[in-house]
Amino acid sequence: MSTANRVFELQYSRFAIALQCFVLLFILFLSYSLLSLALWLSSCVLLFLSWLLFLRQPQLKRFEHLHQQEWTFEFDDLSGQIECRQISKIIDHQAYVVLYFSDPKHKNFIIWWDQLSYLQWKNLKVLAKLA
Repeated sequence: MSTANRVFELQYSRFAIALQCFVLLFILFLSYSLLSLALWLSSCVLLFLSWLLFLRQPQLKRFEHLHQQEWTFEFDDLSGQIECRQISKIIDHQAYVVLYFSDPKHKNFIIWWDQLSYLQWKNLKVLAKLA
């Protein structure tokens, strides 16, 4: 695989946001029918705050395959640092790909199909099959 096939530039996923909003509305609808008004309002506030905390996590902007299991990751935050991490496995779930790291302190990354161009998405799926 050439060097150009190992660089992945991520975009913001519209599908992931739509899925999160759908699940949030579904939870709110179910809780509205099951809880009293005061409990439902407090659960709405808690769900909204937890969603905001989730959005504050650094977003992956770019990653590149270096050698064997070594990858570099660039995040979309103020520091702009590039980290070197080892990926233990890549699992393809058709609509998204999950990157698992060998170091347990790093969280797994989910990459949705609409975050990459078509060619980059196919290259990532090939890497998942090879891993």
